Amino acid sequence: MWQNKPSFSLWKRLLHIVKYLSQTPHLGLIFVRPHKPFSPDQPILEALCDASFATEPASRSRLGWFFFVGGGLVSWDTKVISRVVTSSTEAECHALVQCGKENVFQREFLSELGFWKNLGPTLVFQDNTSAISLTNGTKCHKRSKHFGIEFEAFKQYIELGEMRVEHRSTNTLAADMLTKNLSSEKFCAFRDEVMGGKELQQHFN
Repeated sequence: MWQNKPSFSLWKRLLHIVKYLSQTPHLGLIFVRPHKPFSPDQPILEALCDASFATEPASRSRLGWFFFVGGGLVSWDTKVISRVVTSSTEAECHALVQCGKENVFQREFLSELGFWKNLGPTLVFQDNTSAISLTNGTKCHKRSKHFGIEFEAFKQYIELGEMRVEHRSTNTLAADMLTKNLSSEKFCAFRDEVMGGKELQQHFN
């Protein structure tokens, strides 16, 4: 007898994923060679980062991020934060920490390959202004003093010029698709953005 039989809700979600995959075999990640050298306005490394507060069972929160190299998507993740966080700002800061860990790996990997002499700071887009303020040197508020050592390490990435965090509204932040339920129209728009659909259209137009 199968002891670990999935619940009806989980089974329904799995069927939804299978249906989506069966209807989108033509989709895939697209990488286009850039026509111009990268500049400070167009950094080599970029990331989109987001979190949702208390949207998961047991009051857990979810985080998600996309990481791009040369405009192409190379890694991504979405997961439930292991501990309960007490504010949306804390959830967003936790997401930034996880994105920062990926940034360390990507920078070391690309440095070993030697494709670029100077990677410049990784530009991270985020939609929470309070979290951005905390990363940019704002003194810790009594509500943020418990964020932990990892967040202090992330702030050091900023100080060392390895990362730069800028605001992007929720309506235009594609990482939103990793943390929330979206309408099909918005999901498809974000999907095409991160997978390179827009770049491909511009390349051939």
